[in-house]
Amino acid sequence: MKHVHELWASRLQDYNRELQKYLKYIFNGHLMFVLIFAVGGGGYAYSNWVETLNDEFNAAAVMAVLLGVIVTMSPIYTYLKEPDKVYLTPLEGQMKRYFLSAVVSSFFFQSYIVIVALAASMPMYVKVYGVEFSVFFLLLLLVLALKAWNLFMRWTILRYQEPSAHRMDLLVRLILNCLFLWTVFAQLTAWVPIVMAVILVAYLTAFRKLTLGKSLKWELLIDLEHERLHRFYRFANLFTDVPHLKGQAKRRKWLDPFLARSPFGSKHTYRYLFVRTFLRSDEYFGLWIRLSIIASVIIAGSDNMWIKIAAAVLFLYLTGFQLIPMLKKHELKIWPDLYPLPGEYRNESFKGVLSTVLIVQGVLFILMSTWGGQWFDACAVALAFLLFYAVFMYVYVPKQIKKWYTPLK
Repeated sequence: MKHVHELWASRLQDYNRELQKYLKYIFNGHLMFVLIFAVGGGGYAYSNWVETLNDEFNAAAVMAVLLGVIVTMSPIYTYLKEPDKVYLTPLEGQMKRYFLSAVVSSFFFQSYIVIVALAASMPMYVKVYGVEFSVFFLLLLLVLALKAWNLFMRWTILRYQEPSAHRMDLLVRLILNCLFLWTVFAQLTAWVPIVMAVILVAYLTAFRKLTLGKSLKWELLIDLEHERLHRFYRFANLFTDVPHLKGQAKRRKWLDPFLARSPFGSKHTYRYLFVRTFLRSDEYFGLWIRLSIIASVIIAGSDNMWIKIAAAVLFLYLTGFQLIPMLKKHELKIWPDLYPLPGEYRNESFKGVLSTVLIVQGVLFILMSTWGGQWFDACAVALAFLLFYAVFMYVYVPKQIKKWYTPLK
């Protein structure tokens, strides 16, 4: 038993070391400035919105759905590796302490998200229901207990190999979580949350009994751990090079017309390569889509011109600086270096593609600023975009390109 416990401590230490190695690049000076700006601006807008609420607003339902989704998404961090299916399978009977540590570790790692979400919701809850802020600690205990229930429930369901069982459990837990939290936040009669708590305990107990004879699904656990780490590496790759990251590309046939419009000629070889990389890579095109949608919703839903400008500039910057690593996307491949082309073509083509991406996004933000006939706001956002574009493309990007890539002579 001792060597299994030492294995867990070693795996956790290795994971934390790997995490810290990339976090120092992720939370660099630029990102910290953006985060402080975003939190400050978002907090100001949120506080103003809270002041407009009255007792008719269904804060209980909003908090139940928000926190219900957070506690339902409860992955187990097992830190298992590919060779474990061979070397640890014979020791499955001695691994109970290892996997209990995995569940407990997952709880502590994920609890901070619960704390932040509940703390952010409290001003809204206090405003609508007129309760004291001290009720936060009681609510926190209940939500953390629900989080622990979800983690143990998730670990129990991992005894099933079938994806349909996992999807059904996810749906059932989401419904149960939201209902339980709603009964608590809505301040219903005490027996209603108690009945819901009994249902949760019965649900877990029933599946614990059903899975008593089922063995661990080692390949499933290893695949899930690999997917989890891959998602983190994909995110970290936006800030620094992750050598062992295996990229994923999708055809996206509906975007082929954009590739066809790329000009021909040796001078545009790299342009075609970067356009293809952007459109078919999840980490770049998906990032652009997500940031564009989030910013568009904020801009369209805001009546404050300065919030629209701040959101537009912030998300343009987030898009631009997280697309700069695309310059080194093909660095480890030999074929681009065999092109009989001057190295300067690569940098110019990259700047051209990045410029087009930001212009399209900027035009989208300007159009969203006209929502509700706010033409003056749209003009202000357009002016802010032009100023940002000039500084970013002609000052910031050239410096970053020199840092990221030096053309071959």
